[in-house]
Amino acid sequence: MRTADDIEQVKTDRVAPQIPDGLRATHKRRQKDEWRATARKIDALRQSLAEQQRAVLSPKLRERIVNAAKGEAREDMRGPGLRYQSLLAARNAKVDLPTLKGLRSRAHAEFRDIVKIDGGFRTHETVIGSGFDVLKQPPIFYAPPDPGKEKLFYPPFHGSWDRFEQSQASGDGTIVDSRSYLDGTGCLGSKLVARNHDASDVDLLCAYRESGYLVQFKTLRTGILQVKVDLQALFCRHHISTRDEWGWSDFHATTQGRLVLAVFWNWEDVDPASEVSHQWFVSGLDCAGDGESFPGTSFQAVPGERRIINMFTDMAFPAGRKLWVYVGLSDRIWAFLNDVSIDISIDSAWLLNSLAIRSI
Repeated sequence: MRTADDIEQVKTDRVAPQIPDGLRATHKRRQKDEWRATARKIDALRQSLAEQQRAVLSPKLRERIVNAAKGEAREDMRGPGLRYQSLLAARNAKVDLPTLKGLRSRAHAEFRDIVKIDGGFRTHETVIGSGFDVLKQPPIFYAPPDPGKEKLFYPPFHGSWDRFEQSQASGDGTIVDSRSYLDGTGCLGSKLVARNHDASDVDLLCAYRESGYLVQFKTLRTGILQVKVDLQALFCRHHISTRDEWGWSDFHATTQGRLVLAVFWNWEDVDPASEVSHQWFVSGLDCAGDGESFPGTSFQAVPGERRIINMFTDMAFPAGRKLWVYVGLSDRIWAFLNDVSIDISIDSAWLLNSLAIRSI
């Protein structure tokens, strides 16, 4: 099995096929517009919550409560913890705790809606996709495709595309690493690492990376396209760890791994005719709370695990039309912090074994 360092070395040694400048530039504009729209919503939410919290709990009063709680906790190490001491100090200072809790609850609900965390798992779209399938089921029987019905593509593919990268952090937050494992021979995925070890009243961390491969397909009949994507895991680790900075804090953080399908008419009309994503290709992590508990490291797939995903375009294409079909992985990190330190990362690399495309 190749390691992350091996994959990165292959990536730097290989020149990927050229993606036309028009397609690259137009997609970059589209994705930046989408990213900016989402980031602006979250940043506006961050600023709004900070202002509303300051109206209930002034910065000076907040600092006084923090110092009092930490002082009490240090004096008696066997006594009540920092969270209890901070809440006691807030009650003694006549802080309107129910109002403050309501503000934070509404903000977290709105954050969840913005980043579109879907709670459903659609097993009917996944042919093979869990450790149980790999370890318990009989070996996969493969029948060659009927050339009159579908076309099968193997590596190396026509074009590799490191399609988009963007990140944002407020306060003391930082994006430590953002790299693609795309190597032009079938490997794809990314490594995203972010942290904030001194979060302020309300802070934001977000990072996004997407890369994949292009193939050319001529439609055999009028209809939508079914694209069967066969991938094999090299490694897939998601991590979130947090620390409650002063005993009266909360956060919401998520990691996501999506499989993306996009279809282009031609290079001149560079906006994708159809683009869909499989939210639960990698379920990722979704956690919220006071920062005292966190999921840690989650292995979302074991090395060698095989996943075959059926994806369908959201529009039909006429028979005999030459199309470009793109399949890629999109990894995303989001964290909404209120006095909670965090380390959050995705390290995910997969081999794209084949693509089977048919008109249905």
